[in-house]
Amino acid sequence: MSSRSSVVVILICGFTALSLAQAPPERPKPGPEHKKLEYFLGTWKTEGEIKANEFVPAGKVVTTETNTLGPGGFYVEFDRPEGQMPRTQGIMAYDSHAKIYTSFYANSAGLMGTSTGTVNGNTWTWMIEDKVFGKAVKGRTTVTIKSASQLTSKYEMLDANGRYVTIVEGTSTKVAP
Repeated sequence: MSSRSSVVVILICGFTALSLAQAPPERPKPGPEHKKLEYFLGTWKTEGEIKANEFVPAGKVVTTETNTLGPGGFYVEFDRPEGQMPRTQGIMAYDSHAKIYTSFYANSAGLMGTSTGTVNGNTWTWMIEDKVFGKAVKGRTTVTIKSASQLTSKYEMLDANGRYVTIVEGTSTKVAP
């Protein structure tokens, strides 16, 4: 092979390698599990009842929450402004590696928590680990989809006897897309 042929082969290999190196990998796309989170998009008004418990007194509660799709469509950001309850912000996502939904929140009262969720039909169950006024607590939230614009929810906390005790129950209605 002549030196001229060698140069041509080297140049072709170089340009091929350069073009392959510059081709960005295809971005992942949200799967059906991620798409299920889109049900929660929009602004929701919740009316509920707090049961008397060791942390807060019983009473009625009304909140509004706005949920938006995060960049790429893999998670939902939620924002519940200050009102009867502390301002709360967080995310809900589907963990493709662990094959489970996950959520994290923090609020203006210094409370924060994480949860993992599963879906069975129209019912979402979130197992929660919170820190409430410095005390670690475990709970669960059950969300039942009633229609395209209404759901019910119930938050229960695990008591010292290992039983779930209802803390808050409510109905949420979508008031804006």
